[in-house]
Amino acid sequence: MDELKISKRTEPVMFTIRIDKSLVDFYDDLAKETNRSRNELIGMALEFAKDKNVIEPTEKPLGT
Repeated sequence: MDELKISKRTEPVMFTIRIDKSLVDFYDDLAKETNRSRNELIGMALEFAKDKNVIEPTEKPLGT
């Protein structure tokens, strides 16, 4: 590999979510173990998950 690909920075946006405490605890522990911020790890998880989501078709009610 002879190239170093550098992508443009995007503007960070702050938003609030409500999640189960067990998820917060998981990412807090992971942050300590990896020396990364919880914010960075959650961002990485969201980036990974965005292409893995599948929307299942809804079933039509009977008679429609």
